[in-house]
Amino acid sequence: MTARVTAALPSALTGVLVTALLAGCGAPDLAGGAASPAPAVPTAAAPATTPGTALTPEATPSPEATPTPDAPLSATPDETGAAKPSAGANAADVAFARQMVPHHLQALEMARFAQTRAGDPWVREFAAKVATARDTDIRTFKDWLDMWGAEPLPRDHKMPGAQTRAEIEALAKLNGPSFDRKYVTLMIEHDNGAIKLARTEQADGAFEGAKALAVATATSLGAEVKELKKYRALLD
Repeated sequence: MTARVTAALPSALTGVLVTALLAGCGAPDLAGGAASPAPAVPTAAAPATTPGTALTPEATPSPEATPTPDAPLSATPDETGAAKPSAGANAADVAFARQMVPHHLQALEMARFAQTRAGDPWVREFAAKVATARDTDIRTFKDWLDMWGAEPLPRDHKMPGAQTRAEIEALAKLNGPSFDRKYVTLMIEHDNGAIKLARTEQADGAFEGAKALAVATATSLGAEVKELKKYRALLD
């Protein structure tokens, strides 16, 4: 089991580095042109805090892992899954991975639309780098879930920042500048939702790999949101 944990960590950091590359591609040229999607951000920080949820019935929550009554984004029983956390993980870690797989898959879906429907090369480049980074992290999350005996949440599960199926279908029908504006708007919402999930993991998780990836996710996506907002301002 220890070998599996060790093997998973490089994949997580690989996803972080790809995301950092996305973030390091520069800001749009506010004087009149498009540039690379996102600014340079720090590399993954050392694991910090811990997402809080109640543990499964078989486990007894520790005082540190027990959420307060008003703790945001606490995992529901459906989100934690039936698997008993193991390998240094708690139910919050399992919930984080279960949510992030479908959350990132939706970002991948929107990024693939951008490859053929975006009118601005900046949007296509941005989306391509998003797809690479999210795909790497999805593989890491799935490896952890396999280790913990859990499955990702359904694609249509309601999560912070996740778009409805109707919104995704409407995006798929757009082309050119109208697609660019809608895609950027949806990605700002989507990234902010992923940041909320990552901060919950930082606050309440126990698995060091997941906490480290959560820190890097919150940092890099925060920078990504700033660049998306700068680009959207050019369209106004």
